[in-house]
Amino acid sequence: MSERYSVFTPPRGGVMTKEVGVITGELELYTTAAEDGALTMRIRYAGADEWYTVDGGPWRLHDARDHEVVHEVVVGLLDRPQP
Repeated sequence: MSERYSVFTPPRGGVMTKEVGVITGELELYTTAAEDGALTMRIRYAGADEWYTVDGGPWRLHDARDHEVVHEVVVGLLDRPQP
């Protein structure tokens, strides 16, 4: 299983989670990809203890080796300048 972490600040509107709804501010994204391509995306306030599940999914990669690229794309989409 591969793991990736990134800290970012989402645009206005934040990131929707399954457990607590929208969270905003400085956040940390944690993704894992299993050998079968199952992708997990969790998010938390940067430095906090509690992780939340990013709303959506389930996600599955065609090839688990794509995990690093997908993680960077998701962070790029979430960490964009305010309009």
